[in-house]
Amino acid sequence: MTSINDLFEILAHDIRRRIIKLVYERIEVSYTEILNTLGVSDGLLNFHLRKMSGVLEKTDRGTYILTSRGKQLYKLITEVEDRQFEREYRLDMDIILRRVLAFTIDGLIFLTFTGLLFDPVMWSILIDVASHLPAVLELHPWIFHLDHTETVGNLISRVAGIYAHIFYAVYIFLTLLEAYKGQTPGKYLLGIRVIKKGGLKLGIIESGIRNAGKIFLLPFDLMIGTIFFRNRGFIRFFDYYTDSIVERVV
Repeated sequence: MTSINDLFEILAHDIRRRIIKLVYERIEVSYTEILNTLGVSDGLLNFHLRKMSGVLEKTDRGTYILTSRGKQLYKLITEVEDRQFEREYRLDMDIILRRVLAFTIDGLIFLTFTGLLFDPVMWSILIDVASHLPAVLELHPWIFHLDHTETVGNLISRVAGIYAHIFYAVYIFLTLLEAYKGQTPGKYLLGIRVIKKGGLKLGIIESGIRNAGKIFLLPFDLMIGTIFFRNRGFIRFFDYYTDSIVERVV
């Protein structure tokens, strides 16, 4: 049975708190995943794991999961961090503008290098979409006219069918860049980067999930984020889902 003093000792060290958060967020984690994510030595990790016997449990597959005590500690850690986050981090117009400009720069870079910027087929499709949008959004932005909506949907499907391989290539490239250093070319030029809320860098899976919202679902990502999670400091749903924020690079 883990005593109260043992629990406080576990909470007292940053590496142990990070292990608890990692295991909770990924549900079940291997020793190698913990080692690679934390970037510590084998000896140091084994030392901390031995100290956490009451909050971590090893499965038959050799992976780690949290015990009920471990889940309670996770809730305590996140409550404290959320309060600190609410005090220190607010939606900053400077950050938002930098993100918009970074997204625009990234878009122009990839449109240029993939040749889409000079593709007459792409421009003809975009012009067709633009010609129908005023009718789709006539009178009020939330009133959709179904006869035009079908046409716009067909045009968007046409773009996806022709250029899907390019969108996927851009998606993979952005995912790798943000997992490596938290910066796309646009973010680098604007002096911002994406990180986990606790200060860690994004893992490859988290970066992939975050960029899926940006590349394939951006209108819905922004709409859900600004409506439901703006008060928590997020403007995109997939930022909230991956617990990621954008900060200035000092």
